[in-house]
Amino acid sequence: MTIRENWALPMERIEEYLQGLAQARELAQARYAIGGCEVCLQPLEESKVGSYSFPRTLVTFSGEEEAVARFHRQFMIRFLTLGG
Repeated sequence: MTIRENWALPMERIEEYLQGLAQARELAQARYAIGGCEVCLQPLEESKVGSYSFPRTLVTFSGEEEAVARFHRQFMIRFLTLGG
C-alpha cells in the first residue's frame, strides 16, 4: 500500500518528529522505517498565496497495508491537531 500526500509543513519539522519516535529507524537521508511502514520525505517548492509563503513536503507512506494505515493515522493525528 502507498499513500502520497503534500503537506504544508517544513521537512525539518517532520524529520524532528520521526527522529523522536522510539520505534522509528532512519534508513537513509529523509527515509524512515516504522514497523512495516516506510516514510519518505521530499521537499517541494513553497506555495504562495498573495504575500504569504507556505513550506511544502511530499510525504510517502508505503509498505504493509495494516502498518501503513496505522502509522498514517498516527501521523495525521499528530499534525492535524493544535500544536502539531
